[in-house]
Amino acid sequence: MKGPAQVVYPFSNLRRLFSGRRGILQTRTGEVPLPARMRGAYRIVGRGLCMYRLEDFSGVPRGKRPAALEFKLPVWSPFERTGYHCVWSGGAAMVWFWDRDRVAAAPGDRVVPETLFWPRKPDGVHLQRCREGFELQHWRAGVLADAFWFPERPGADQSSRFLARQEGIGPAAPSRVEDEPAAASVRMAPKPWSVSRSPREWLAANEGALAAACLAALALAIVWQEARLWKIRHLEETAAAEFARLQDELAPLLEARDGLLRLRRTNAALLEIRRRPSQAHLMLAVDRAVPGPDAEFREWHYREGELEAVVADASADPVAYIRSLEAEPLLEQVRVERRPGENLLEIRLKVGE
Repeated sequence: MKGPAQVVYPFSNLRRLFSGRRGILQTRTGEVPLPARMRGAYRIVGRGLCMYRLEDFSGVPRGKRPAALEFKLPVWSPFERTGYHCVWSGGAAMVWFWDRDRVAAAPGDRVVPETLFWPRKPDGVHLQRCREGFELQHWRAGVLADAFWFPERPGADQSSRFLARQEGIGPAAPSRVEDEPAAASVRMAPKPWSVSRSPREWLAANEGALAAACLAALALAIVWQEARLWKIRHLEETAAAEFARLQDELAPLLEARDGLLRLRRTNAALLEIRRRPSQAHLMLAVDRAVPGPDAEFREWHYREGELEAVVADASADPVAYIRSLEAEPLLEQVRVERRPGENLLEIRLKVGE
């Protein structure tokens, strides 16, 4: 006796067409194909290519939180073009972001950070072994409160600094790091624990409803054929009015964003200037390093991290000068030459930060 015939929707063929693609894990050292059990067009961004930030948007209306995240992302990110993935937990946004020019995703790929393929942890600080490097994670109430990636297994000092910066977040602040499981049990999950559905997955879940909707749409198109042009014209007018309204609303936000970016560039320039040592500090360091007690500076030229000086010293030994100057942590790439026929030494060096 034959069973009931199986209904095959046309979208099933479309799903099968794309399901044969293999995902890729992209790390700092190259690309790694995913195992066969992890079938899907995933482009997993290795944790070493990501930066992580937890931001609280509970004070922003729910419908405006994605726009608020897009507004803040350029302020956080050091990259020219930024890709990101966000997992929302109430008003808290767990955001991984990366250099989009470095992560070469193919059309149709879902770009997801590596952390989402490792299991969530209970409350506390945990050390997670990644495909490349290690990640210290602080979990609190199911939310990744803080995370930092290390290319090598972090030592006690690095773990202590990570624990120290968790202070002040609440009475449940952790006091130690839970180690990662043994290497034999480390295995990535076949799918991320939080990711928005792709168009293919949405089609798979709703293909029956879509087939019925297509039939209904065909019937409506026949019945309302005469009204179609009027409806299109009406929608165009509505869309134009909505676009004009959105432009007026977004103008102050865009202006504020440009101001923040200008301020960030100014701060970066000021920090670069402040990192360089002052002339007085540099002169003191060089004078302290000069080995000759009777040495006398005749010339001094310092510009953009490079110093050229001339020293008069009757008992000058270029080798002794080089060794003494290189012993100063601030001074690098020291070169010392004697001027022919004179008791003068020409010193050239670079000044570190």
